[in-house]
Amino acid sequence: MANNHLDTSLFDKAVIFAVNAHQGTERRGKGFPYIIHPMEAAEIAATITDDQEILAAAILHDTVEDTPVTIEIIKDNFGERVASLVECESDVSINGKSAEESWHDRKQDSINRLGAAPHDAKIVALADKLSNMRAIAKDYAISGDTIWNLFHVKDKSEHEWRFCALARCLSPLADTDAYKEFVFLINKVFYKGVSTEKPSPIDIEDYVRSGEGYTAESYNAKDGKTMVKLYKDFIPEEVPFREQRVVKTLVSMGVNTPRVGRIVTDGKRLGVEFQLISPKKSFARSISDEPGRTDEFAVRFARAAKKLHSTPCNTTVFGNVKDFFNQKISINKHFTDEEKKKMHEFVRSVPSAQTCLHGDLHFGNIITDGTSDYWIDMADFRFGNPVFDLGMLFHIARNNDEEFNMPNYHTSQKNIVRFWEVFVREYFGSSKSIESVEDTLKPIAALYMVYFSTLADIPDNHMEYIRKNLLAR
Repeated sequence: MANNHLDTSLFDKAVIFAVNAHQGTERRGKGFPYIIHPMEAAEIAATITDDQEILAAAILHDTVEDTPVTIEIIKDNFGERVASLVECESDVSINGKSAEESWHDRKQDSINRLGAAPHDAKIVALADKLSNMRAIAKDYAISGDTIWNLFHVKDKSEHEWRFCALARCLSPLADTDAYKEFVFLINKVFYKGVSTEKPSPIDIEDYVRSGEGYTAESYNAKDGKTMVKLYKDFIPEEVPFREQRVVKTLVSMGVNTPRVGRIVTDGKRLGVEFQLISPKKSFARSISDEPGRTDEFAVRFARAAKKLHSTPCNTTVFGNVKDFFNQKISINKHFTDEEKKKMHEFVRSVPSAQTCLHGDLHFGNIITDGTSDYWIDMADFRFGNPVFDLGMLFHIARNNDEEFNMPNYHTSQKNIVRFWEVFVREYFGSSKSIESVEDTLKPIAALYMVYFSTLADIPDNHMEYIRKNLLAR
């Protein structure tokens, strides 16, 4: 049977153009011509549409990013629409930064643009990303987590963040076979599942504000069944989605934490819905309201932390805390390459471990109903050496001031210091003095300051502390 006639002149021209543009280049680490990838992307796009301009954009999608070709050249040869679709798929370089240092910012920018992009651009993006995900899944089946060493950024959790965010942006294509395969492969590689749900709108008038921390505010539903945690606007939008996935996994592991529900929005902020623990009060509020019970809560907190830190963590599900800090060091704008090298060397020097870490260990992130204690705010859950958890609590006790701690932890600096000292004695027993523990944790506290400086400007006293306790070692 003869094939039906189809005008493929534009697509044919794009194929020839792309072959010439990518001539002599290899798909990184694959050993085959680069053009195989855009050809596969065009084949995937063709399962969704027969629009020749979209198919042309799919075959041309890497020409601007990876070859000397410019958007103007694409526009002159293929028209405004094809050029616009290709531009949506092109990373924007960041002057003065290496590929590794700029990776997160570049990917966040492309995610933001894709979220606002028209339907046709999403088809081209899905074609490209599914081709990439197929290659990753194939390599992952053979080499496991060593495949991340082939990338500019070697932190698996960063790639999980990116692909899950892409899946949400591309969810308008959820009915296509290509999208279903994309989500299937993300699940296969990262094991955590990917939430593509759209945030459920809530009316804040149906809730009563119940608390506030540095990163989020909490509200209890007036019906007494649920509560929501709404993140502040400087927190990346993937955080609530990550917290939802993490909590689901932790509940299945038997970690005592409130059950998680929907992703929600009040129209301005993004957040997560949780089971309402009632009556409930954080340890921070408890020691603020009843300072005489500070020692009791410090002991309970130390025992809960020791139990968590003695729990083996599923390293295929959760990220490595060392990878987290190395990534934050790499993207930091406040330090020289030589200073970053020293920081990386310190992170490498900390003995590795595969135990569970909260990731944001402090007395505001554990609540009680008077009978049971529950860990909360689990978005930063990782695995590694417990010193990385303890460094956070030490930082709050010794480096924050009253002005910061009162609105964020609801208790006086005097109570916090007392809490810390009792915690150390209970956690370590008589094996270590407070002084020796604090000497060990000072560079870890400095690492947290490095991380915080990727979110906001770094105070002079923090810079001085980093130089003294981390860079001068």
